[in-house]
Amino acid sequence: MSKKRVLKRILRIIAVCMLAAAVVFVMAALANPGLGSVWYIGKIRITAHIQRIFYLVYVLIALGLFAASFFVKDRSDGDPPKQ
Repeated sequence: MSKKRVLKRILRIIAVCMLAAAVVFVMAALANPGLGSVWYIGKIRITAHIQRIFYLVYVLIALGLFAASFFVKDRSDGDPPKQ
């Protein structure tokens, strides 16, 4: 295998691990009995429903970053980035 393929494979394994960690975090957060409590940021009231939306957004961002890792284009180390 070429060095680039090995690096790409390692990065994808890391991406899968990060996605799994995000899912486990959200599952643990949703199972927390304190999820039903209301808390405030200044005068903004954060209810359990809003907390669930935060967790959903977190998982969607993690999924998006995971998917984006498959669309990264290869370039050699000496090439300047295209603008």
